[in-house]
Amino acid sequence: MGSWLERYLGLFLNFEYFGNLTWLAIPLFVYFVATIKKRKRWEMAVAFVFILSLVSLGIKGGWWNRYILTLYPFTLTAIFLLGWQLIKKRSHGFQIGVLAICGMAVFFNYDHFKDTYKPFWEYKVIVKDDRFPHGILKFINSIEDSSSESQFLVCSTRGLFYYYSNKKGIDSRDPRLQIFHRQKSKEAALDVLKNQLKVKYILLHWNFKAWWIQRLKNIVTNDCDLIYQDKYELSLYRIREKDLDRKDIKKDLDKERLENIFVNDSLLRNGSFENWTNGPFKNPDFFGGAGYVTQEDKEVKIGKYSAKITGDDFNLIQYLSNFEDYKEKKITCFAWVKTDVPNKYRIQIYNGIDSSFSFRHSGKGRWELLQVNHTVNPQAKFVKVRVIQAAKTGKADDVVYVDGALLLEGYWNINDLLSKHAIEEK
Repeated sequence: MGSWLERYLGLFLNFEYFGNLTWLAIPLFVYFVATIKKRKRWEMAVAFVFILSLVSLGIKGGWWNRYILTLYPFTLTAIFLLGWQLIKKRSHGFQIGVLAICGMAVFFNYDHFKDTYKPFWEYKVIVKDDRFPHGILKFINSIEDSSSESQFLVCSTRGLFYYYSNKKGIDSRDPRLQIFHRQKSKEAALDVLKNQLKVKYILLHWNFKAWWIQRLKNIVTNDCDLIYQDKYELSLYRIREKDLDRKDIKKDLDKERLENIFVNDSLLRNGSFENWTNGPFKNPDFFGGAGYVTQEDKEVKIGKYSAKITGDDFNLIQYLSNFEDYKEKKITCFAWVKTDVPNKYRIQIYNGIDSSFSFRHSGKGRWELLQVNHTVNPQAKFVKVRVIQAAKTGKADDVVYVDGALLLEGYWNINDLLSKHAIEEK
């Protein structure tokens, strides 16, 4: 009942999309139940079909209003038919008055919310969208290693997967995920995804929000391989069949190994924040941006120093010097970030045309390795790497630490980095 009220009855109460006329469904439903013994057989049949349709769509569609919405014309027709039953024996003037009020309600709703309707109508009818993810949907349809049981966990508010792909999906709001949510550990939740729900792929929108996003982030970054990333918003991950063997991964880095990683492998300069030519109270070498930046020697992840930044709405930036060499190529940026401010800090790569973002830091006061993957646009004017980006929250005394920033060619995931470079979380 709770799901029904939230997903279906909620449509009636949402002025923004459906209008105040559907308020009539509530008193008319009460009237129908109260006079059910007087209802004709065809009315009872219509009610039975309506309820059966509602239950079927609810169960199959996860009580999601995207599917329940298909009953909206049926509901509106029922409102007018039952409403007419109430007024057909009244005077002609009364009938005209009621219909006039209904007409004014429809007109008011359209006039008041026409700017809201317009973009939805244009998007649905034209289906021409510069941000339409043709590439990733074509890639999904071409995947051949997904068996008839394989599922895609779809974490996006755009329902394009269900309309334009030939694969089976579980929506992020599907009731079947309740067993996933009940698990106490990430390992148990992952086992449910793989073995009970048969999820093999995760389609994730970069700005997806849910109360369980932190668990999903842990799975994506530690137990999945990134196999495709749309240039705007969607990423496709494949869950690994087996965990990587980390027995041979070193827990500490010596100076020589550290230099090899940040000098020979990374496209960023001074990503370990060891060099501060202008002093400890100026920006580290090769970096610029807003915020009050200071050299930090206590909260350090790699090497001797990190960057401590205090402020609000800022970016710590480095431009890729030879960005022309990387046009149409894939790159990945990693950075260790520590803060106790939730959902404020992330990484961004921007080339003057397209942007890509990492997940935001959880704010749990620990070092977290953030990651962003990006394909450089062939018309890129530059490549700007914001190794830390702070959202505007109005709190100028928020503090974040950043260290060990790497920019690598190709699409990488965190386990690749840990295995190749022997970096272990503290």
